[in-house]
Amino acid sequence: MVLTTLLFCMLIGFDGLLWGAIIGYKRVYFPFGQLLLLSAGVGLIFFSTYLVGSAVGVEISTSLLNRLSGMVFLAVGLLQLTHSGQFLFARLVRNLFIIVNIDNIGYGVLSGVQEVHPLTSLFVAAAFFMLFVIGMITGSSERFRFLTRNNKVLPSLVLIVIGTYKLLFS
Repeated sequence: MVLTTLLFCMLIGFDGLLWGAIIGYKRVYFPFGQLLLLSAGVGLIFFSTYLVGSAVGVEISTSLLNRLSGMVFLAVGLLQLTHSGQFLFARLVRNLFIIVNIDNIGYGVLSGVQEVHPLTSLFVAAAFFMLFVIGMITGSSERFRFLTRNNKVLPSLVLIVIGTYKLLFS
């Protein structure tokens, strides 16, 4: 059970690391209070979908959940690309909350089906918070020539790559 908890923390925390690095690289101001709310929201969504998964108790196809989340990632990435980078960063916290919780919903349902301890949601929120901060520090301190030239398309490309990967390899 400990290994499963660590796996869920790592998977959701990686989303925090990735988006923290993108926000840090773009040097977008992200208040500490909003980061706390975002992390608490990630934990709350994980816990509520955990309850759904434990109530259902039937294993839901992970490939179906991955394909659905892949389609959503692909659609949001294309929308971000066609709106010249303003879609995601217009209402940053709300849109980031939605994007991060696309995968979080599937992980929460799976944790409920696998009967992982309910306190996993606290560890998930803490891992997301810590790795988001590490990502922001890393992203703001690094400079890559390719990314400097293509700064506006970076979030779109990340979403499109994640969506395509989930559609093709799930």
